[in-house]
Amino acid sequence: MKNNFKENEELDIIVLIEKIKLMLLSVFLQIFRRSKNFLSAWKQLLGVILVGVLLGYFQTDHDKPLSKEATLLVKINFDAGNFVYDAVDLINSKALINDNKFFYEELSFDTDESIDEITIIPIIDIKDIVEKNIKANEINVLFDNLEYEDGFSVTEGFKSDYDYHFISLSVSNNSSIKTINKVIYYLNNNPLFKELEVRNKQRIISLIYENEETIEQINKILDQNSNKTKGVSHELYIDNKEVDFNEIIRTKIFLQNKNEALRDENLVTKKTVMTINKSDVLIENNSFFENKMILYPILFLLFYAAITIVVAIYFYLDKLDRAS
Repeated sequence: MKNNFKENEELDIIVLIEKIKLMLLSVFLQIFRRSKNFLSAWKQLLGVILVGVLLGYFQTDHDKPLSKEATLLVKINFDAGNFVYDAVDLINSKALINDNKFFYEELSFDTDESIDEITIIPIIDIKDIVEKNIKANEINVLFDNLEYEDGFSVTEGFKSDYDYHFISLSVSNNSSIKTINKVIYYLNNNPLFKELEVRNKQRIISLIYENEETIEQINKILDQNSNKTKGVSHELYIDNKEVDFNEIIRTKIFLQNKNEALRDENLVTKKTVMTINKSDVLIENNSFFENKMILYPILFLLFYAAITIVVAIYFYLDKLDRAS
């Protein structure tokens, strides 16, 4: 008896599986037939495509020139981040209201040059914050506002304190790399920044010179006393003061490394806003979603196909429902 019950269960499962297969096959067959009808109805397809093209044509602003995009990696020096962010916000606000007078007078744009949008975002590096000697309570605020989502997202109050930033621009198709350079020149063409640049250059030159003088003095001391230190002691006696020979060597190495760091700093602090990627960063914006005369017909075709398939499935299921 148990065996018969088990065999009946197995038969029921087999029958259920076969019914499911037949139902799926019927659904796919209906979809295939509807797809054939869909492709056969070329006049309807042509009409759908034509409607999409016409709608895309009328939705396209033909007076608006094509655009190019650029992303610049820049380094902001002299703790001028807030000023640069304010300047970028000003440019963007002028672009939104098409204030051509501002761009002609302040940025020396030509008539065929324009900016659609400009944004700036920091490259998050906690070391930049720590090295600026921010107060302990400000550090607490920083870490209280950190979020861990794919990367760091930091509070607005610290975004200008980082060293490196991305500046993204969307400019007219007639613009060139000269347009980008005009924007960077505008950001740097601030009397305060000019003074900061001069002072920073003088500071670096002065520090390097002082370190070189100290290194030269150390070299003279080492040369004069090299014979005395051989096989005797690793200490020098200068003006009746005991000097550690190893400490002098460490000081010399430290000053040499310091000068190398100062020379490297000088390379990236010549201007307030230093552009790191010097290559031609302008790229034509040929985004698929920008061309509405292509986008709309494709969307209309997909919508038409989806409606056709849904209708086919509905009638098939309705037919099964009436048959049962």
